[in-house]
Amino acid sequence: MSQRRSSPRSSAPLIGIIVLVLMLATGGFLASQYLRPLPAVAAHLQFQTEQQIRTAPSLPWPNVGSAAVSVKGFGILGAHGSEAPRPIASTTKIMTALLILEDHPLTLGQTGPVVTITAQDVADYQKAVSQDQSVVPVTAGEKLSELQLLQALLLPSGNNAADILAKWDAGSKEAFIAKMNARAAELGMSHTHYDDASGFSPMSVSTPSDLLILGATAMDNPIFRQTVALDRATIPVAGVIYNVNSILGKDGNIGIKTGSTDEAGGCFVSASIQQVAGRPMEIYAAVLGQDERDDALDATMALSRAVAASLGQTRVLSRTDVMATLTPAWGNPIDVVPTQDVEMLAWPGTTLKTNLQLDTVPATLPAGAKVGTITLELGKQTQKVDGVTTAPIVEPTWQWRVTRFLRRQ
Repeated sequence: MSQRRSSPRSSAPLIGIIVLVLMLATGGFLASQYLRPLPAVAAHLQFQTEQQIRTAPSLPWPNVGSAAVSVKGFGILGAHGSEAPRPIASTTKIMTALLILEDHPLTLGQTGPVVTITAQDVADYQKAVSQDQSVVPVTAGEKLSELQLLQALLLPSGNNAADILAKWDAGSKEAFIAKMNARAAELGMSHTHYDDASGFSPMSVSTPSDLLILGATAMDNPIFRQTVALDRATIPVAGVIYNVNSILGKDGNIGIKTGSTDEAGGCFVSASIQQVAGRPMEIYAAVLGQDERDDALDATMALSRAVAASLGQTRVLSRTDVMATLTPAWGNPIDVVPTQDVEMLAWPGTTLKTNLQLDTVPATLPAGAKVGTITLELGKQTQKVDGVTTAPIVEPTWQWRVTRFLRRQ
């Protein structure tokens, strides 16, 4: 008995169904590939996070003692000599005046409360005279305002004015000294210790860097700033008193405080206004341990001039600098650049810190689209600028989409 063989006609529908299923499956697969979310655009950073701005300049540091310089808005730029604490003489009075003005604030035009000079104050004055201290004459019953006592403290550098203010403020010299040391700690003056309110004690010690912190803080107080800028004042009994800062008004000097004892040598904390890149800048210098007080004044003048000459506008970022490269899986790499050139007032030898914070980058973008923020830090200066694309990110082709599985994308 013979078997019946299926005819080609009877198997054609089955083949057609298989082909259709395969076509539908392939079409579905390709459609799923086309519709799959695109992979994230890869980003590769192309900049140094830290770089030094030129090399540090050579400054006219004094041959003896120690010194430091700073610029308002920049902080301390350099120091020279031993950072070991040393006697600071009457630069101590900067802290005394600052505390008095913080505890008993004055506004411009005010003279403040009146302090009556006691018999003990007179006895202390006479003792100080016998020790060849810097003093301001006083008599029992004399009435001096807070402002007049500050003038007696800061201009002729009256040690007895420091003690009178200390007792008036805190009840005793010891209590006031404790406040001085607490305030120094708050300001971060970690190498400073006060033993008295005047600086006559050689155990009142600090460093130039610490004194620059203090000096800049004190100069932020309008009354302190106004007082140290006076070349003279008139008070009862003593009459006309003169500022011992002999360079006041010279070469831009606007203060602050001199000091001189046998143990400390010549000391000076100075502030001056110097022209830098066409604008005024407040420059501070502190010098300790000089042979004479005049040597300290001369040294700060030379340092202030040199600092002003070394500061300048510097281009720290160019609009052509490539900050990052964006690489879409379906296209060519695209650079990210700043929207503008950036110049900053730079001190040679300082470190520029650069950071690029990228946004989430979409699959398509026009040329010039913002994709991040560039932050530049130089000293205490900060500038921000947008980072933008140099070319568009375009949609991938349909061919790339449906064949992406071959590239494991």
